[in-house]
Amino acid sequence: MEPQQSSLYSKYMLSLKWEVVQVDGINIFLRKFPILGGIVKIHRPIHLPGVKQLIPILQSKKIKTLVIEPVAAQNQNKLTKWCRAVSKHVRISTTSYLPTKTFRIDLTRSEEEIFKSFSEAKRRAVRRAIKLGISVRQSDNIDDLIRIKNKSAGPFGFITTTGIRKFWPIFSPKHAAILLAHSATRNNELVGGVLLLFWDGIAYYWIAGAVKKGKKLFAPTLLVWEALKLAKQQGCKIFDFVGVWDERLPKENREWLGFTKFKEGFGGTTLYYPLATRR
Repeated sequence: MEPQQSSLYSKYMLSLKWEVVQVDGINIFLRKFPILGGIVKIHRPIHLPGVKQLIPILQSKKIKTLVIEPVAAQNQNKLTKWCRAVSKHVRISTTSYLPTKTFRIDLTRSEEEIFKSFSEAKRRAVRRAIKLGISVRQSDNIDDLIRIKNKSAGPFGFITTTGIRKFWPIFSPKHAAILLAHSATRNNELVGGVLLLFWDGIAYYWIAGAVKKGKKLFAPTLLVWEALKLAKQQGCKIFDFVGVWDERLPKENREWLGFTKFKEGFGGTTLYYPLATRR
């Protein structure tokens, strides 16, 4: 089960004023918006909810738009048929709320093997960051992480951290951790951070950010290395980078090309999620 179908994630969505309903054993999230009307999100269901069970609920809630984000193991033909059946009653969104492609790293290997699978540039960057005085340590201060992420994301950075202050206390300390990077040469200045989510043997690189100073000092690369080691300590078998640019959708999320190249350097394997028929 992916975290979006967990009881904790449902609690998080409730805190954001979404309604949570179970249909055929699957959590679906509903909310009404001005002008847009009702919308339902079905994130990473272990199976597609039955159409006969789903449609009456959507109609009773006056849902106009449905977002389906299937798991990677979902059969494409079955998904296509399901979407066709549902689209007779409600519009299927053309917007993806979750990434359709990611990179994953095998954590069952030794730390030495994992490090060797990095590109030469990434291995050099880890060593360089340490030499330049970057240190990484765990923290429980979500405000520090939000502050660094907002700075790194520019004028509208606050949008990228919406809801995280509510997310953290629901999943921590058992299922989440914060790593912060500081520069010893700049009076211990905070220059980067990562929020990790641990669920069902997988560590998710949930949110990450670094200011320009931190990037120049290779803090993001050292943060990933420390995150990988922490994930192994937590007993995780897989490290998931959560999302990268998907070449199947070449016109979408092109702003992700930069961090996609960054993530490629750590030697992970590619995982694709099936695309709904709307594609």
